[in-house]
Amino acid sequence: MKCSQVILRIFTGAIAGILAIVLSAQSGYRTDSLLDALSLDPEDTALYQQLDELISINLYNDPKVALQQAEQVMILAEESSNQYMVTRMVMNTGIAYDMMGLYDSARTRYEDALALAEKYQLSTTMGDICNNLSIMHSVMGQMEKSLEYCLKAMEIFERTADSGRMSKIYNNLGSRYSEMGMNDKALEFYQRAVDINIRLNDLPRLARNYGNIGTVYSSLENNDEALDYYQRALQIQRNLHNKTDISISLSNMALSYQRIHAYDSAIEFASQAYEIALETNNEIGKITYFTTIAGIYKSKGQFTQSVENFTRAEVLADSISAQQTLLGIYSELAAVYASLNDFKRAYDYNEKYNNLRLSLLDSEKDKALEKLKKFEEEKKQDEIDLLTKDSEIQKLKIKRQKMIRNSVTAVGVLLLALAIGLWQRYRYIRRTKNELAEKNVVIQKEKDKSEELLLNILPAETAEELKSKGHSEARHFELVTVLFTDFKGFTQKAEQLSPAELVSEIDLCFKAFDEIISSHCIEKIKTIGDAYMCAGGLPVPNTTNPVDTVMAALEIRDFMEALKEKRLPENRPFFEIRIGVHTGPVIAGIVGVKKFAYDIWGDTVNIASRLESSGEVGKVNISGTTYELVKEYFTCVYRGKVEAKNKGAVDMYFVENKKTDR
Repeated sequence: MKCSQVILRIFTGAIAGILAIVLSAQSGYRTDSLLDALSLDPEDTALYQQLDELISINLYNDPKVALQQAEQVMILAEESSNQYMVTRMVMNTGIAYDMMGLYDSARTRYEDALALAEKYQLSTTMGDICNNLSIMHSVMGQMEKSLEYCLKAMEIFERTADSGRMSKIYNNLGSRYSEMGMNDKALEFYQRAVDINIRLNDLPRLARNYGNIGTVYSSLENNDEALDYYQRALQIQRNLHNKTDISISLSNMALSYQRIHAYDSAIEFASQAYEIALETNNEIGKITYFTTIAGIYKSKGQFTQSVENFTRAEVLADSISAQQTLLGIYSELAAVYASLNDFKRAYDYNEKYNNLRLSLLDSEKDKALEKLKKFEEEKKQDEIDLLTKDSEIQKLKIKRQKMIRNSVTAVGVLLLALAIGLWQRYRYIRRTKNELAEKNVVIQKEKDKSEELLLNILPAETAEELKSKGHSEARHFELVTVLFTDFKGFTQKAEQLSPAELVSEIDLCFKAFDEIISSHCIEKIKTIGDAYMCAGGLPVPNTTNPVDTVMAALEIRDFMEALKEKRLPENRPFFEIRIGVHTGPVIAGIVGVKKFAYDIWGDTVNIASRLESSGEVGKVNISGTTYELVKEYFTCVYRGKVEAKNKGAVDMYFVENKKTDR
């Protein structure tokens, strides 16, 4: 590369970086301004639309920020009963988790959004969610499920005649064909998407189409065509300042340069992609960097360094269940270990590859191919049926014209006779309907009140089980994180307040706690006086509840500290809080038949309570068990083994804050 070209590239990269920072700051400022305006007027649909568009952009640049913004908008939308925007924001939180590689949380949010979309008959949003689920299941190697959601989205968008969204489905189908090695079909569907997006001038989607076409040519070892399409995609994405898509195109170009042994260019593009992946917390982008660097070392014969980078990629891919990516890594590690004459490890990785391929891809591919075959046969039959119907329609038109001429007179007389009778009946029906509608409104209001009351007492899943079966079965949960809070010196503080002031103060705190835990998918269990108890990981099990619950604990701690800072200058009483958190198995279910309540039992609950009572004011005290599950995410201080009442010595840690480098 010439010196002038290097200087130009450095200068261009610097300008693009500065511009991206400026645009990001402007976007954040604009989002905050819109949120402030919406809080003053939560009924303004135009503000919701603008925020939805900004969050969609941020999802590809900073998914963590987009997640926070979506949750803020969701709260405002719920308050104004804007069910469409609530559904959109739940979907956006799913996309944010998806972009960060947190697929369990993403799937939960997507399924919640899909249930809302079906409930409120939001066809377009339903199709968007299905398309996102299709892509996520593909990354996880679940090809049959991916294709099922893809075809469901296609059916929705065909029914609504939404050509813009049809381009997304064509792009998605192209990727599924590409994954199965059917490159001609993949290019056919990618080109359909390109034609639509050129016509609609939809540049973000057009850039992704170009990138996918480049990937097909790369798999065919046509590196010149691949680089041409990657460069087209990158040029558009740089103009749009879309960080995640820029990172993908840079990674693709790095792989192409690796294949033609232009290693310096490959490393340069891979490093640029990795920097963006770190900035946006894109786990797939990080994995791609390590596999690219590992591939370069392998091509150079530096097998030890190749193993080191492939192993890093393996750990990341396994942590986010990226099965499709993991399959390729196993194959590469088997080959590299064989080159190092370490045939034991080569054999082990070859076995891993074969087992994963047999259990995942072969059966999934067969099922997916069967679905595609059925899909194409149905399309062909639809075309045949359409031609046949056209011919039949022409015959029916002629026959119908004859029948109309013969029937007009008779029908006219009959209509005149019926008109008088129908008018009288219409008046009667209208009067009856009005009376019935008034009664139905009253009945529906009472039903809604009962439903709302039940959901305030029980989790939604348990409430549904109770309504359908008349009872709810107790369930065992293996991984649940229990959080206890208690106010220090509550009795003394209570003596300084009137009964009304005391209830108001507790209500203020507990309402804030309710909002915090709801934003982290944590279930409130109960309050006992000034004690508050909640748990993550039920009634729907998940693997993220230790991190979710500790994050909620920190937010509760910060809320109480902020309230204290507000009360001090006013010389008003304030509460100080102790918080305890422990993770383990519990039994959950409904107790009683009158004033029944959802509750949990087990040693995990008792230890969490002891952790709260053994803690300190303003501190989040967690057990050693919870620490092992969250230590990668939070900065913690070891307290040693602390005596917990009735439980003996327990390893305890104070959580300081969330780590900022993740």
